[in-house]
Amino acid sequence: MKTSYEDAKAIAHDGDDAAREALARQQDVAPELLYYLAEDTVTAVRLAVAKNPLTPLHADLLLARDENEEVRTALAAKLADLAARGGPMESTRLRDMANEALMLLARDQAVRIRQILSEALQEVADAPADVIRRLAWDVESIVATPVLRYSPVLDDADLIEIILAKPSANAVSAVSGREGVSGDVSHAIVESKDVDAIALLLANGSAQIREETLDKVIAEADMIALWHMPLAMRPKLPSKAAVKIARVVADDALKRMQARKDLPDDVTSAVRDVVLQRLGDGVALKPEHRTPQASKSDRMHPDDNSIFDRAADEWAAGTLDEGTLLRELAHGDPEFAKAIIAVMADVPYRVVDKVRESRDAKGCVALAWRAGLTAKAAEMVQEKLAQIAPDRILRARGGSYPMSDNDMVQWVDQLRSS
Repeated sequence: MKTSYEDAKAIAHDGDDAAREALARQQDVAPELLYYLAEDTVTAVRLAVAKNPLTPLHADLLLARDENEEVRTALAAKLADLAARGGPMESTRLRDMANEALMLLARDQAVRIRQILSEALQEVADAPADVIRRLAWDVESIVATPVLRYSPVLDDADLIEIILAKPSANAVSAVSGREGVSGDVSHAIVESKDVDAIALLLANGSAQIREETLDKVIAEADMIALWHMPLAMRPKLPSKAAVKIARVVADDALKRMQARKDLPDDVTSAVRDVVLQRLGDGVALKPEHRTPQASKSDRMHPDDNSIFDRAADEWAAGTLDEGTLLRELAHGDPEFAKAIIAVMADVPYRVVDKVRESRDAKGCVALAWRAGLTAKAAEMVQEKLAQIAPDRILRARGGSYPMSDNDMVQWVDQLRSS
């Protein structure tokens, strides 16, 4: 039953604590009574007012300065939700009052309150610009990161200024992950010398990175392993940059780069030439460059026959691929299949043989990954090469490998050193 205005007024002035709290929750109470209750001495009453979506904005302004953090937190959640839903304001004055309340909360000493605002407003296109900038400059990463990562309100000038100042620990990294980072912002990120942020930028396929900016990264990449894989897998690589990257990245990144299917033919050819030069230790030399000692390396051969040379020759000629390997595993020569894996993965033959003999599922997965095979093909390597039982096979997860890149790198290193 609806409470009459006179009864509600009486409760607001003279009702007990529970009655006033119940009144503050009602969705049909007069705005002036909610304003009156916003100054109630009982925290639970003010909390109910703060949560009530019908509370007038001038009451919200009072509550934004409330001494109780729980009240301010509830208000922040309500106002941020209202701002995110973008309801039209009846007047400029009301909009200004709402923005003033949000700004008060954006400056609140309680980190949790500022975090609530940032998370709620991070993707709101018409969020108050001064509030968003205040949150972006916050010294706490959990506050600044959501708006730095997603807010469309921040323009390039805002982002570059923040990159230069680094007000929070992860500020530059947060900007690196934004959708469609511009060339100017990318340049500022690289100039920041923030190694982690640059790695994230390289891995951000939507980021625009000018060739001269990429060159600055490549020039230092040989000393920074964290950049190797995202450099090698960077989409739309210019031909010159791809060749430079192939010369500096570690072998694991180089193998993944070589296995890419999205590079233009001229880039693929140029990268392949670098691969042939860099891995030319008897593993992947072109036939005309291979010496008798290299082609008969004890490290790489199962015995004195030429099975490894055959695989290396076909690899150098560009005729080895995943389909060739899978056919050999399914119906061909198992020794030749092992040689193909060794060549494609750039590991000693003995490593492949050891993985097969030990029926090492993780070893099979790591070798398949290093060879540039798909995650599904890695299942067949486990089944056919190592004869691993179906219930022990490490299955692909939505087309992705069942192990992390770091784990597979470590696994290959362990196999090679054993």
